[in-house]
Amino acid sequence: MKPIHADAPAGTAKAAFDPLATRSVHDWAHSSKLLVCRVDPTGRFVLAGAIDHTIQRWRIDTGARTAFAGHGNWVRTLGFSPDGATLYSGGYDGRLISWETATEKPAPVRTIEAHRGWLRGLAVSGDGRRVATCGNDRLVRVWSAGDGKLIHECGGHPQMVYCVQFVPGSNDLVSGDIVGNIHHWRGDNGRLERKFDGSEIHNIIADQAPFGGIINLAFSPDKKRLTACGLHKPTNAPAGNRRAVALSFDWASGAKFPKQESLRKEMDATMWRAVYHQDGVMVGVLDKEIGFWKQGEADLFYLAATPSPIFDLDLHPNQMDLFTAHFDGHVRGWRCGAG
Repeated sequence: MKPIHADAPAGTAKAAFDPLATRSVHDWAHSSKLLVCRVDPTGRFVLAGAIDHTIQRWRIDTGARTAFAGHGNWVRTLGFSPDGATLYSGGYDGRLISWETATEKPAPVRTIEAHRGWLRGLAVSGDGRRVATCGNDRLVRVWSAGDGKLIHECGGHPQMVYCVQFVPGSNDLVSGDIVGNIHHWRGDNGRLERKFDGSEIHNIIADQAPFGGIINLAFSPDKKRLTACGLHKPTNAPAGNRRAVALSFDWASGAKFPKQESLRKEMDATMWRAVYHQDGVMVGVLDKEIGFWKQGEADLFYLAATPSPIFDLDLHPNQMDLFTAHFDGHVRGWRCGAG
């Protein structure tokens, strides 16, 4: 793959994004399994949510670690205001908590009892004025970032809702559930605008329990492609035999694109999250490896190995570095290129 030059400040050399040159640059440990990681918009910190109910923050330039305590259950999802000053966290206690991202002594700024049961996903609007959440109560809710008041409640998913995202450049939302429904909600009134059918990556265990579904959603940089990630082809679901997959739709027409997965190397894996690099390359989690796909190609072009199973990943604003959250409690940083 031809290296892509990532943005850099004026007067400095631009580093080349090259997945084939991916290498380890950071490795920080916590004592508990990690479920989510996000890099703040300023690029100073990487934060991770843990099953010990805490959020762990590492300063990227020094590795200094700070703990945030306020949830009463596993911390599953994180997000930021556009300027990076405010951190939002969601947990299996149903709470949405806001924090000062860079504070030396973290304490909750506001706590909202957002959902009955697990809160599974959150997203922050592009202007920073709204925070959307979703959860096991089958609801999507939209909150004012200014005063914490409920703006909309979107009901209509038949099963638990795993993920929610704002449509770029608007207050519209998309959300995905465990049985493969993707709903597009209007930002002005919270009404259902249309549906996308992702049921082909939904499965049933023993003809009874839903398995898989829409685990995460992402938009391509050109805003023309909506991508859902998860799993398919289960042969023994309880034992973990499955294949990681991404299913994409044309945003304007709703037409499906060919699925993207690992074809040459079969792995028992779930794609817990996929993100897009600014050049259009999709980056996704596959068990202990990070996969890279070009748009329009069904099979990945590169796999980067890591030491242990990954639950989440995020891309640094410099468009060169990736961070991964692992079951063994580590956050690991990866430089995708020679810069």
